[in-house]
Amino acid sequence: MIPNLFLLIYTASDYGFSNNSLIYRQNKSELQKAVLWTILIGLALTFNVLTFPIGLISVGAYIVIAALLTTLKPRSDKVSWYVEIELINLAVALLFTIPLAGFMSTHNYIEPPFINYLLGLTISSVVFADIFRRIDLIDVKSNDADGNFERILLFIFVMAWQWQYLLITVVGMIVYRLIRYRKFDKFWVISPAAGIGFALIWFLLMKASLI
Repeated sequence: MIPNLFLLIYTASDYGFSNNSLIYRQNKSELQKAVLWTILIGLALTFNVLTFPIGLISVGAYIVIAALLTTLKPRSDKVSWYVEIELINLAVALLFTIPLAGFMSTHNYIEPPFINYLLGLTISSVVFADIFRRIDLIDVKSNDADGNFERILLFIFVMAWQWQYLLITVVGMIVYRLIRYRKFDKFWVISPAAGIGFALIWFLLMKASLI
């Protein structure tokens, strides 16, 4: 199993601790947060491999490249630029991940299955939230707290194969939203459907050791 450590660093810093969509809209505060969190999360997830020359060089190089790519995002808010930069970030993360898979698997303090579990959890929550902002399902300034919480729970229960708790979560969130917002929104269906669908795919990929 390949530990997708570098992709976890990127998604957690640019999506989890900052509003990625606002970075593209030239929000300096979100940009600064993303760069800072790239450094902090990169070091936090790899601190024990930094004692090895290959670990120090690779992690340091990745943090610098990821931070530089983040600073390029405000050049445009067009969807084409968004897709291009995100694909470049994905490619860069994979270019570091694949050659260093063996080293990171044996030397990093976090086991590969847990790294990939955390990556799936991050994608299902904050990455999906950013996609929803992009397609105008939620406001660009929204942190999608309800949706993130819902999709995190759904991911956990799908990965644990606990369908009764999954059902309770879906029903509970609908009731909660009806009480709080009173007016039905299609997002209430799209969010859990996306969360469950992605979690099932991630479950199968991890079971087959494809990630």
